[in-house]
Amino acid sequence: MSLPALQALRDHQAGTELTVLTKPGLAPFWALSSLPRRVLTLPAAGASLRPAVRALRELDFQTAYVLPHSFRSALPPFLARIPRRIGLPGHFPRDFLLTETRPPAGGPGREHQIHEYLDLFFPGENRRTFVPPRLDVPTAARDHLRAQLADLPRPWISVLPGAARGTSKQWPAERYAEAAAALVAQTGGSIVTLGTKSEHAPCQQVAAAAAPNGLNLAGATTLAELAAMLALSAAVLCNDSGGMHLAAAVGTPLVALFGITDPARTGPLGNRIRILQHSDRRSRDVPRTSAAAQAALRAISVAEAVAAVADALGNAT
Repeated sequence: MSLPALQALRDHQAGTELTVLTKPGLAPFWALSSLPRRVLTLPAAGASLRPAVRALRELDFQTAYVLPHSFRSALPPFLARIPRRIGLPGHFPRDFLLTETRPPAGGPGREHQIHEYLDLFFPGENRRTFVPPRLDVPTAARDHLRAQLADLPRPWISVLPGAARGTSKQWPAERYAEAAAALVAQTGGSIVTLGTKSEHAPCQQVAAAAAPNGLNLAGATTLAELAAMLALSAAVLCNDSGGMHLAAAVGTPLVALFGITDPARTGPLGNRIRILQHSDRRSRDVPRTSAAAQAALRAISVAEAVAAVADALGNAT
């Protein structure tokens, strides 16, 4: 979500040195971006912030932009005494840690979360255009995945049946399995399922439905290898998830299945994206379990998903 705004900031302030302070689990993600000169990591939850604060002080930063709304994210630049600490408005006492809060301007055509970050970096400009996020996939990771896929017929279609947010964002695994079998039958290609180690079971269910042209890589890839697999894919079918945004950022034709989450506010950014959604209800955030969200997802048929992926394959360049 933040990549387009950071790109605009670097382009606007040529020569400005960008450093990203992030959670340890997201450090591999930032390694795929050429934007930051360095990446610093926060300690794990519950651990002391002293090492991060010490690193910030030693680097003598002049300005810190705090993108998350949390108290903990604003605390390190405050303790490091960075002179300018700018963030989106939140709640007391978080805002006390900032020297300036910049509320998003909003307005028609600016509903997406990316505009909050553009308003954070460029207050008063009401920017409407931006360069979609792009990540650089390491050549070594691409080569490693090509070797793993050598015996699988093309086109390679990646399927991500999981979502960290829970069942409120997950199309049923049995429907993914039906779609996988249909896509193999139609295209003669292969299905590669991707996800975390905890998502191995639904990913295996989907890969098994595509046998012998199915491969389950859930929990078996680094983040760089996950990005490489998505980049090598002819198309991706997935839920509203982090993997969805990663697929969009590497430029692969994407079919994303939405329940009641509002794609106009938090959807993937790019030009090769198809959204399937059957709900008039729109919400930026949904609980991990939501009957309304699950019902909206179940309203998406296997035939619709298969047709959308087939169309994406036909229009891929």
